[in-house]
Amino acid sequence: MGQAAALAVLDAPLALVEAIDRDGLVRQAWRVERWPVSIGRALDNTVVLSDPHVAAHHASVDLVHDDDSGAATISVAAGETRNGVVVGREHLGAGATKRIADDGRDLELYIGRVVLRLRLPGHALVPEQAMTPVVAAEKRWLPTLALGVAVLALVLANTWIDSDPEGLSRSLGAMFLTTIAGGAIWCGLWSLLSKTFTRQSHFGWHVRVFVTASLVTLVLAVLPPLLAFAFSWPWVTDFSFIAVYATVAAAIYFHLLAVEPGRERLMRGVAATGFVVGVALSLWFNVQRTGRPGEELYMNHLFVPQLRVAKPKPVDDFIQGLAPMQAILDRKAKEQSGGDSDAGADGNDDE
Repeated sequence: MGQAAALAVLDAPLALVEAIDRDGLVRQAWRVERWPVSIGRALDNTVVLSDPHVAAHHASVDLVHDDDSGAATISVAAGETRNGVVVGREHLGAGATKRIADDGRDLELYIGRVVLRLRLPGHALVPEQAMTPVVAAEKRWLPTLALGVAVLALVLANTWIDSDPEGLSRSLGAMFLTTIAGGAIWCGLWSLLSKTFTRQSHFGWHVRVFVTASLVTLVLAVLPPLLAFAFSWPWVTDFSFIAVYATVAAAIYFHLLAVEPGRERLMRGVAATGFVVGVALSLWFNVQRTGRPGEELYMNHLFVPQLRVAKPKPVDDFIQGLAPMQAILDRKAKEQSGGDSDAGADGNDDE
C-alpha cells in the first residue's frame, strides 16, 4: 500500500451519521471518530440536533466487535427521553437498549422529528440513480416555447372560426389573455407546491407539462370527430372523453413528479386512481342522463365530404335499418293515447 493510500485509510472516519430529509437527501453529516456516538441537543454530544423534540442526551450508538467471530453488533441505547428512539419499526423507551447485528446495510434511527442514517465503511452503496426527467428537461426552453406557440395558435384559430367577424379582435384578445393568465396561474400553483416540498420551484417543468397537455387536449377535440366522420365510427366520439381523462391524469402525474420526485410509484397510483374514478363517474352520469354509456346520442360533427373515407350507405338500406323503430314508435304512441283516454275518462267521472 502506498503512502497516499495509507494516509487515506487513516483519515477515513469510523462511520458517518447523516440527517436525511423526507426526499432522502442528506441535510447534514457528522464524521464518527470514536465510539460510542452520543446524540442530543446538548453541545457535548457527537451529533448535536436542534429539534425541540430531542432530549439533551437523547441516545447513544456503539459498535461492538466479537473477538472470536469478528462479527459487528450495533448497540442503540435510549437516554433520558420522553419521546424515545425508533429503530426500524421498534420503539425504544427511556433506558432501553437494542442490539442489532450488522448486516451490511445502513441503519436508520428516528429521533424526535429527525431521521438519522448510520453508515459504516463496509456497507454496500446504493446504485447510482438516473436523473429524473424534471431536472434533465427543465433547462431546455426552446421545445417548451415551441409547444406554447403551437397551443396559442390552435386556441386563436378555434376562436377565429367560432367568432363573428364584427367582434373578432375583441374575442381574440380575450382568449389570448385568458390562455396566458390561466396557464400562469396553473403553473404558478404547481411551482408553489414544488417549492414547498422540494425547495425548488421547477417552473419550467410545470410550464412544459401544461403546454404539452393543452396541445394534446386540443388535438383530441378535433381528431376523434374527424375519425368518426371519415370512417363512420360514432363510438370514437362517444368515448373520446376517456382519452381526455388519460391526458389530464398524465399531466397530473408529471406535475406531481416535481412535487414528490422520490415517490414515483405513489404518484402513478394517485394519477391512475383519478383516471379510473373520473371515467367511472362519467359513464355512470351518461347512463343516468341518456340511458347509454356513450357521451353523444348522435354524431353531430360534419366535415367537408372529401374527408369521407367510408362508403356511402344506400338509401334503401338506411330506410330498412329504420324499420325496427316503427314498432317502438307505434307502441309508444299507443301507450300515450291510452294514457290520454284514461285521463279523459277519469275527468268525466269527476265531473
